[in-house]
Amino acid sequence: MNFFTIESEMKKTLFFNQPMFVLLYNETCLNSKIDLSSLPTSVLSLLQGFQYVFTDEIPSCLPPIRGIEHQLLATLSNRPAYRSNHNETKEIQKQVNDLLCKGYVRENMSPYVVPVLLVPKKDGTWIICVDY
Repeated sequence: MNFFTIESEMKKTLFFNQPMFVLLYNETCLNSKIDLSSLPTSVLSLLQGFQYVFTDEIPSCLPPIRGIEHQLLATLSNRPAYRSNHNETKEIQKQVNDLLCKGYVRENMSPYVVPVLLVPKKDGTWIICVDY
């Protein structure tokens, strides 16, 4: 599969009536000097037809819960949690609470857990790293 193509390849594909998938980044058109009115009408109608798919703003929370349910058929491992001192525990709790408030994570009753580690950043703050 080729993600970049030239005009002659596109003409050949159209001539032989073969299927073709075209991906046009909307941001590319908005951030460059391309005049959208210079695009073919078929491309413009395609862009306008799917304009509702992409939003201009980044969402502040997770998408709504959908009706898909599944189970993990793995066995539970019997490993102890990583030890951390009092300051690390407070920092982890602070960052987890921040993620909960923003809606990026949510509490659950699953018996599976994901251990996290704190790693110092260059500016002296901490970042959570997930140990999969």
